[in-house]
Amino acid sequence: MSQFELSELRASSVWNLYRMRERIQVNPDYQRSGEIWSMDKRRLLIDTVLNGFDMPKIYLHKFPRSKIIKGVTYDYAIVDGRQRLETLWSFIAGKIELSDDFEYYADPTIKANGMTYGDLAQNHPDLKTDFDNFTLNVIAIETEEQDLIEEMFSRLNEAVPLSAAEKRNARPGPVPKNTRDLCAEPFFVQKLPFNNKRYRHFDLAVKFIYNEQRGVVSDTKKAYLDRFALEHENESRVKKLAGYTAARKTVEEMANIFVDNDPLLRSIGMVMLYFHLFRLARNENWLDKITRRKLLSFDKRRIDNRKRAEEDITSASYDLLEFDRYAQSPNDAVALKFRLQVILKVVFGIDRTMESL
Repeated sequence: MSQFELSELRASSVWNLYRMRERIQVNPDYQRSGEIWSMDKRRLLIDTVLNGFDMPKIYLHKFPRSKIIKGVTYDYAIVDGRQRLETLWSFIAGKIELSDDFEYYADPTIKANGMTYGDLAQNHPDLKTDFDNFTLNVIAIETEEQDLIEEMFSRLNEAVPLSAAEKRNARPGPVPKNTRDLCAEPFFVQKLPFNNKRYRHFDLAVKFIYNEQRGVVSDTKKAYLDRFALEHENESRVKKLAGYTAARKTVEEMANIFVDNDPLLRSIGMVMLYFHLFRLARNENWLDKITRRKLLSFDKRRIDNRKRAEEDITSASYDLLEFDRYAQSPNDAVALKFRLQVILKVVFGIDRTMESL
């Protein structure tokens, strides 16, 4: 039976939480990327606190013993409420100002619109004190069972639309850790020209592992990846999945060809296609045929073909037009196989049937 205790955190004013911030881990593995809130939403939260309105509970995981992570000592980790806490801390740090239409309902004569925390301290010290003393409803969860914390995170966030990758990252079992480990490879860290916001890297990584595990070009729609995570969730978190090592070897080869922040990788669909190209070449021992120059040339050829089609579609390559059209279905196995078939033929002179891919 799972062992955990819930308790209200004492001394949970805004100011006390700010003073504690260096002991609170904001990005445990199950968390989503920060900065999802718009500036308007963040300002609205500050407005809520200054006007004394109620705020939803914040949940922290209280570690049984302090943890040292990358040289920093933590006593807590945020389970739910990251954006709220980071918004409050950013306001105190002077990174957010009140909205232009801010109104203090207790005394409408106070004009604080557009002010920063420092401005409040200078012009309206009582209002600044009220902000500091505002009590947050913080629940501390005491448990040593990480799976329980991840399950609670997932449940608490069901009211907020998480991306499919975020939900999978919060599940028990080895899929989340294998995904995170793969994302630490240089290909993800250095070569991709987009960040991991809403776990875009994680989404790619789990697709890589899933495809390597199946050994063929496979559908990577949400239902299939969710089932993949579910099938493994009763296994050890630290188990290496059957497709992990092969996926790591493939992305290592990709990192040798692509440059940092490579514009060739700006499209998720093309990243998946290149992955399958390198996977196939690695398995069949012709990696030496792949060069970035060839991939650039193919990219330019597609662009030129689209221009030609605009002027006279009969003079354009039908296969290349279909290649571009199928880019709209990056998770569909049939679309991926067709695109892989085209790039193999056009760039490398390799004829393959879709069934063989």
